[in-house]
Amino acid sequence: MMKKKTALVLTLAMVFSLAPLSAYADTIDRVGGTASHDVTATYVDGSSGGAGGAGGKVYSVDITWGDMAFTYTAEAGIWDPATHKTTDAEGGVWTVDKDGGNTITVTNHSNTGVTAAFSYAADTGFEGITGTFDNASLNLETAVGTTVEAAPKATTSLSLNGALGSTTADNTKIGTITVTLN
Repeated sequence: MMKKKTALVLTLAMVFSLAPLSAYADTIDRVGGTASHDVTATYVDGSSGGAGGAGGKVYSVDITWGDMAFTYTAEAGIWDPATHKTTDAEGGVWTVDKDGGNTITVTNHSNTGVTAAFSYAADTGFEGITGTFDNASLNLETAVGTTVEAAPKATTSLSLNGALGSTTADNTKIGTITVTLN
């Protein structure tokens, strides 16, 4: 008998624990009778920090490119008086055509912080030329709490290495820069 009472108590406890605690019930027992229930609401400020706001994360990043035009100046070959020929040059120097022409500026207008990562890929035929950045990635804080003019921004610069062939036409496309947001 004791086992049956214990089983009954445990069964009832389990049933009542599964019942929703916030359930309400009303009974109307006559024509013209009414029932009513309060409606409640809570306000959450969606602008506090942006990421959890009503609109979620909003990404808006401006990229300002330098003209990315470079000139490769090969070293002069050496005259060999015994053969009356110039030996091939062994190197050269890359220069940027315009001051600041190798820079990329990233401005964050997002309601969350972003990281901008940079990569360079050589075009076919120019695989011997590599591009590197003085900042491979830029971490930019959220723009929340700033004016448009004071939005977080940072800059990186591209440098080229390798030799450009002497038969390359002026202003030939040799590669592509890609900016990826993380």
